[in-house]
Amino acid sequence: MPDHLAEARDRRLRARGSIGGPLGGDLVRPLGALCCALVAGLGCSGGIEPDSTPQRADSAPIAGTDGASSPGAGGSASGAPRPGVDPDVDTEVDADEDVDVVDPPGAVECGAPAVTPAPLFAAGPAGPAIVERRADGVIVTRGAGRVRGRHELEGTFSPYGPLYFENRSYGFVIEDSVAAGGSTIEFTYLPEAPVSTHGAQTNFRYFKIYGDGNVFHSNVTMQQRTLQELVYTVEQNSREGRPLQRGDVLEFEFGVFIAGNGAGDPGAIEGRTAYYSDTFRYLVGEGGLTARSGDTSGQLGPDDDQRLAGAATIPWIYAEPELYFSQMVLNMQPEHVQAFLRGRRLFHTDFGSGEHSEQGNPVWSAQAGKLGPLSSAPRCASCHERDGRGQPPAPGAELETMVVKLYGSSALGNQLQQQEGRAMLAEYEEREVVLADGTSIVLQKPLFAFDGVGDAKLAPSIRVARQNPGVGLLEAIPEAQILERADEGDCNQDGVTGRARLVADPLDASRMQLGRFGWKAEKVSVAHQVADALTADHGVSSGIFPEPDGSAELAASDFDDLVTYAQLLTLPARRNADDPQVQRGQELFTQIGCVRCHAPDATTGSDHPLVELRDQEIHPYSDLLLHDLGEDLADGSGTPEASEWRTPPLWGLGLIETVSGHGRLLHDGRAQSPLHAVLWHGGEAAFARAAVIELSAGDREALLAFLQSL
Repeated sequence: MPDHLAEARDRRLRARGSIGGPLGGDLVRPLGALCCALVAGLGCSGGIEPDSTPQRADSAPIAGTDGASSPGAGGSASGAPRPGVDPDVDTEVDADEDVDVVDPPGAVECGAPAVTPAPLFAAGPAGPAIVERRADGVIVTRGAGRVRGRHELEGTFSPYGPLYFENRSYGFVIEDSVAAGGSTIEFTYLPEAPVSTHGAQTNFRYFKIYGDGNVFHSNVTMQQRTLQELVYTVEQNSREGRPLQRGDVLEFEFGVFIAGNGAGDPGAIEGRTAYYSDTFRYLVGEGGLTARSGDTSGQLGPDDDQRLAGAATIPWIYAEPELYFSQMVLNMQPEHVQAFLRGRRLFHTDFGSGEHSEQGNPVWSAQAGKLGPLSSAPRCASCHERDGRGQPPAPGAELETMVVKLYGSSALGNQLQQQEGRAMLAEYEEREVVLADGTSIVLQKPLFAFDGVGDAKLAPSIRVARQNPGVGLLEAIPEAQILERADEGDCNQDGVTGRARLVADPLDASRMQLGRFGWKAEKVSVAHQVADALTADHGVSSGIFPEPDGSAELAASDFDDLVTYAQLLTLPARRNADDPQVQRGQELFTQIGCVRCHAPDATTGSDHPLVELRDQEIHPYSDLLLHDLGEDLADGSGTPEASEWRTPPLWGLGLIETVSGHGRLLHDGRAQSPLHAVLWHGGEAAFARAAVIELSAGDREALLAFLQSL
């Protein structure tokens, strides 16, 4: 291997704790026991990161699950079943994470003391509240948004246009006196860039005309206090011609005209200067924004109990639903909106050329030339297109949106890079499963081949890129809430165990924290995930995984922006929740026992640094614990936990094909649909597979309809 490649490899290994350095040693450990959990699942994509070491190579096909047999052959990768696991049943999977040193899981006695992980976030000053009641009874709501190309029912509403990351965001403050017995609501508009002086004037539209598209009952000019502070006071419900009342849903938009819209404007801004804004819906007399729409021009709802991401849940998208995973939280705050947009710019920037992946945006020369000599992709968006998930290529083609983690000891380090060899999908091994009603389902197990790796012996774990939205909310779930679902010793004797993983804080190896991100729960935070992806996928050092001399290629401010972007990506609500078929499917999901692992509900804590993520009732459908899904879903790592996978959140499942253009699920993309994913379940989740096989055609379709509603 050339010297410059060897040096890059050593830097990556040092950052991951594989060859000594500040993170060497035991970085990942199993947690202790606690109680309850189950089923694993349909693999979402999401985050960003890598993993592993070696053991097998050549150009001969290698199965994604080394030495696996057909569904029904269960057990752990070591051949010894874990407590409560039927060795004669099958497995399920998710995959894409990173490991350093992992102690093998072992039996845990009930009543064994639990190890308490260090909290991810310390309690601190709350900062400005999103909604608060003043001493005079007035409710104040703060929010923020970005410019839009058109109204929400029209095209170009959802994309990010040229130069979206500079001068094209805004904040606002709503002061609602109705809550205090008054009759008015004052709106203050706080644009990032000065408004136009000589061009069109900033307007304010409020109360939509239901059933008439994007037309509003009122469209007025805002009063200018300064070029970056404008106000307007709403005095009545113009839709119904009456005073404002508690419970009214007041839709509003800003007509955005920034400096440069008129000839002679001082401080003229480069590029387009006339825009629309988000369409917001404010709850009169209650405070806060809602995604719920009563406009028959579009889709009604969603009701509050359908909001997967709590108050962060966005309204429906109409013209560009493929961009559902790329939107900022609905409750975005003025302090964070620009960081989100700058982080998105970095997410789409090529670390080699500095070019943005979308037209109309300039080369970011400060980021050019950072791509490492060993890398898997030039930019984050290469694998996470539209913030969605990766997929296997066609048979015979090279992997593009997947990574090959390597386990064991090898000259190739812990992730196969493009410069070290080629990984290809050789073919699919097909297996037939016949359901109780006679329906035949053909499962596909991918077999991979490697070329150009010399005599290296590879022990690979091959994983697709996961989808991104919602990770900030998962990060905000308190540790105790996750741990109370754990049942590593199967104390309740239901055959399902959930194992929490302790991972060393990447900045302080003496602090053990709860692993919650990645296919095997090996990252403790979004920042940890992002830093690992930068070094492993792009060869770019950061403050968390620096150069040997302690320096970092990526500035701390840029790193923080990228993390903020990932944290504040959100999801829409459930769809078709009132459909009787979907409701029947939800009943079956519970009755079968899927909820023991795909836990529907969680509540975020009050300590996350981003107020948007605090105190939210969310529905991720994951316990974030590790479950043994049987030999068929074991990767090729050869480790005792090869068949263990973190329960993938199911929120957004029904939109994967819309966003990513395919429906491939599980860690290596083997499942063609949710049904195929369920039929790969084994180990602790074998009972779920068996139950689904026995369903009538009608109940099976209902279960799948429910999953598609998420």
